[in-house]
Amino acid sequence: MPKRRVAIYSATGCSACDNSILGLHYQVGAFTGWAEIVFWPYLRGDSWQVLEDDRQIDVCFFCGSIATEEDRHAALRLRAAARVLVACGACAAFGGLPGLVNLIPADPTEMSTSSQDTWPPLPRAKSRVSGLPGIVPVDYFVPGCPPTQPLLWACFQALVSGGESQIRASFSAARLPEAISTAVAAGVLPPHGSTFAGEKAVCASCCRAKEEKKFSRLYRGHELDPDAGRCLLEQGLICQGLATREGCGGLCTAVGVPCRGCFGKAEAVYDAGAKMVSAISSTFDAAEAGQASEMAARFVDLAGTFYRYTLAEQCALLAGASEERNDAIHGS
Repeated sequence: MPKRRVAIYSATGCSACDNSILGLHYQVGAFTGWAEIVFWPYLRGDSWQVLEDDRQIDVCFFCGSIATEEDRHAALRLRAAARVLVACGACAAFGGLPGLVNLIPADPTEMSTSSQDTWPPLPRAKSRVSGLPGIVPVDYFVPGCPPTQPLLWACFQALVSGGESQIRASFSAARLPEAISTAVAAGVLPPHGSTFAGEKAVCASCCRAKEEKKFSRLYRGHELDPDAGRCLLEQGLICQGLATREGCGGLCTAVGVPCRGCFGKAEAVYDAGAKMVSAISSTFDAAEAGQASEMAARFVDLAGTFYRYTLAEQCALLAGASEERNDAIHGS
């Protein structure tokens, strides 16, 4: 059987997803046995001419958010060329940190390309940053900022190896929904639209003890050295583990860093930000309204905190707005 043709592309982002893929170097021997990377501008400097003959791509891993017209054209072109398109990382899946720009109304006068005196010219910015699903249909998702290597490798095995991988049963499968882990083991495609992560919330796999979710003061990360082994939210730190999809293994919370939501919302959560507002407000240990108001006043940038990675695609108030509707609102 001929090798699968794999493309990896980076739109607007920090390229950490590319580096996470590069971190799979210990599996390169197995990977190159049944796949060939034919297009990877970040690593090989490939130009679009490589794909000029429109040869079919078997699997495309698309990283980064859609923030420029160049990103949009790339998404459309790779969707047309790829049999399977994967949103790789939080930026591609949800809009990521670049998506926070949607909180600020776009100024059409600032959306044009750079001056002719500037070389090379800057790409034309879009009026609204989106994730890959906001532009084209996506077949699978690998969340994270960046995605963890075990989940990336599980995705590669499930989508690229076609059952030929000699190491299909990896420890990462234990963190995946049963339907996906079974597919990884059997060498068949998982259900369309699957997310290579868990289904429950991070709290379900966090190693910290949960006692009583009550706190009398809200702390920012630099203001508190958290107690080892105790729930961070109960200590007054904003931890989004109760609304965020698991699969990372609670890596951040294990070392005392609150979850920031880079895996997107948990399966049963409709809107992660609304879930966090409800959860945080119910944990205020305040007997009077004045005390609650003082605690609430310590919040800094609620939208940027609760939708740090997901504003563009998973905020119920903003996600799904078409570019045409957005352009009409902003007069562009």
